[in-house]
Amino acid sequence: MTRDSEASLLDFCARQKSAFQESSWLDSRLVSAEEMATVCLFLAGVDWYGHKQSLIRLAQSFLPSPLPSFESLVQSVHFDCLRFSNMLKRRLLHA
Repeated sequence: MTRDSEASLLDFCARQKSAFQESSWLDSRLVSAEEMATVCLFLAGVDWYGHKQSLIRLAQSFLPSPLPSFESLVQSVHFDCLRFSNMLKRRLLHA
């Protein structure tokens, strides 16, 4: 995941937190399907974002079955969970 794609996802996720629409996620072309699925699974696994079931469904729609493990997706797209979490929390606090 590049810094540009990370920044785009951070903006998108911050907007979606309070105005969540599955269709916006499905229509988004910000990043690859693999990156989007990784972010969906990550956010579904944290207790502070919400929308868990929707995010799991979205992740499943982005990738073919069976869904790869979260760990393999993280490695594949070079997703820094801690960095993304901290940056998104910061954006949400200042929104």
